[in-house]
Amino acid sequence: MPYPISRIMQRSFALEQQGVIHVWDVDKTYLDTHFSSLEGMATIPIEFAVDKRAFPGMPELLRALRWGGEQSYACVPIIFVTASPPQLRKVLARKMLLDGVEWDGIVFKNWLAVLASGYWRRLREQLAFKLCALLSCRLLWPLRDEFLYGDDTESDPEAFALYTRIIHHELSAAQTEVLLRERGVSRPDRRNVHALVQRLPIERGRVRQAFIHLAGHSPLSRFSDSEVLPVRHAAELALALWEREQVRADGCLRALNASLGAFSPVARRRALDEATDRGLISPARAAVLEQDELFAAH
Repeated sequence: MPYPISRIMQRSFALEQQGVIHVWDVDKTYLDTHFSSLEGMATIPIEFAVDKRAFPGMPELLRALRWGGEQSYACVPIIFVTASPPQLRKVLARKMLLDGVEWDGIVFKNWLAVLASGYWRRLREQLAFKLCALLSCRLLWPLRDEFLYGDDTESDPEAFALYTRIIHHELSAAQTEVLLRERGVSRPDRRNVHALVQRLPIERGRVRQAFIHLAGHSPLSRFSDSEVLPVRHAAELALALWEREQVRADGCLRALNASLGAFSPVARRRALDEATDRGLISPARAAVLEQDELFAAH
């Protein structure tokens, strides 16, 4: 049986269409959801939209991504992936409406189907879910390049790294099987991953970058040899996306200000210097950003 996910799409994608798509995790990346504990999981389905809190700067950054890196509105596709149940759709949609965040699709973990399947461990297991969710979505836009956004509290770093290597033709089926076994993925879910990989076309887009929001405060050294790029907050993510020409200067600075909680030029300068030192943004792109009137504004 396929992995029990529920995919809700509000936008269709032509298979031959190229371009960029942004795929965001919801919990601990966009929203500060207490998902790691059983108590937190129990409260997720009964929360109201106003109960959910976005990480500072993330709504502003999502709005900037939707606009794109050019002056004219690009309506860049944004897809969300969450291990929450599909019964939470209205609550999430309402929260995004309150934040002014536009979206094109949401992939949920189908909790009722998980319980019906008898594989209850899937309620807490995240690696196979994230891989199956990403691979099933990739079938909808095989030629698009992706930016991935997750966090360090669950299996996103491992899932993103493995998914990237699969998409980039860097792993054989046998190598993928070994890596899935090493990470404790069950036999039925390994079969699900392989089945989805076999359906992928040979010609496909790339993963341009996978970002990991350090909501769990992992040390930066954990990712020194990884394909993923860690960011500590929305300000660093905004600067990294400005470097990659995915947001405009004004959108980047609005996200930076909201993330820092201060509209001080000193705070902006410190964040920019730290991001430059870490290689998130090049000195040349940083210099362009500094010339924007919003950068020096109080």
